Amino acid sequence: MKASIILVGTELLSGGTVDTNSIFMAEELNKYGIEIKNKLTVKDSIEDILVALEFARKNSDLIITSGGLGPTIDDITKDAVAMFLNKKIIVDDKDLAIMMKKFEERQLTYTPNNIKQVEKPEGAVSIPNKVGMCPAVYVDGIVSFPGVPSEVYDMFPRFLEWFAREKDLLVDKIYIRDLLVYGIGEAHLDQIISGFFTEEGIDYEFLVKDFGIIIRLQGKNSNKNIVEKIAEKIYNIIGDNIFGEGNDRLENLVIEKLKQEKLSLSVAESCTGGMLSAKIVGVSGASEVYEEGITTYSNEAKQKRLGVKKETLEKYGAVSKETAEEMVRGLKTDVGIATTGVAGPLGGTPEKPVGLVYMGIKVKDRVVVERKVFVGTRNKIRERATLQCLFYLNKMLKGKY
Repeated sequence: MKASIILVGTELLSGGTVDTNSIFMAEELNKYGIEIKNKLTVKDSIEDILVALEFARKNSDLIITSGGLGPTIDDITKDAVAMFLNKKIIVDDKDLAIMMKKFEERQLTYTPNNIKQVEKPEGAVSIPNKVGMCPAVYVDGIVSFPGVPSEVYDMFPRFLEWFAREKDLLVDKIYIRDLLVYGIGEAHLDQIISGFFTEEGIDYEFLVKDFGIIIRLQGKNSNKNIVEKIAEKIYNIIGDNIFGEGNDRLENLVIEKLKQEKLSLSVAESCTGGMLSAKIVGVSGASEVYEEGITTYSNEAKQKRLGVKKETLEKYGAVSKETAEEMVRGLKTDVGIATTGVAGPLGGTPEKPVGLVYMGIKVKDRVVVERKVFVGTRNKIRERATLQCLFYLNKMLKGKY
């Protein structure tokens, strides 16, 4: 089955808003073996939406629209769909009652133009919206969603589950296994694993994310055992760089392991400037293990708060293995992380270039200090240092480092 995605919104073309909905949709469609034939972005114009619908109808079995379902005058997607299908626009009493109840429960002010949010082409099926006001609507091979990402994330998987049942797409659903890798580049990964894919219908792809690289293995459910055998081969070669699968994230894995081992954690940051702490406290339940985060940016703060020796700073400098080690040893919890480096874009020297970061990791009595040179903008260097710290700590906690 083939699908087309039509993104509606002048702001998407002007750069005022970045599209994330189609990325999410693509990953969900992939699970059902539905191929995206094309993706179109159009402004808030009946004529432009009609042209896009005509093109999509010729090239796909399912048309998905996102945006233009709100209460304002420029929200015209459902009008365009109704015009395209030669159907009337109606209001379903049940949809209206659900929306009015939401206004009451959320103590929001209802105005007459809000009724647009529950209008739909005659004969359309409504997909309940648990987040916002406007339900998605499906009719004659066209499904329309609001443009708000949280609402798409809520409704799209439920729509696909319903649609797959209706179209009998669950007979041999796509089996996907995502291996999460950190510390190996795309090109190297491709060289390592490409030879494993000799069976027809078993595919792989790399998805580069801010937390690492996803190796996505996929095939039909009937070939699940082949996918599993390939995954085992990959683990045998690069298992030390695979930190998890699916929805695992380094910060979640670290916090979970600390809880299991009943270990306390604190961090001392210089170049990362609180980014590491923010990553940790972004995990629900981190308070069970996380004691404190100290941003010791100046040399004076490193001495006063962490006990870094003045002689160490004078002899080796703030950005050094020796300083990173004293920083992390100055933390009094079971587990500690310290960062010191040159985030740039200024401050680099031939001996200590921009991107140089020393990371101290302590687990009980064991301390390891690693040196890395990261490439990128100031924020990107800080982000990469943060993830690298969590990667090292995760491996240490698992006894693999």
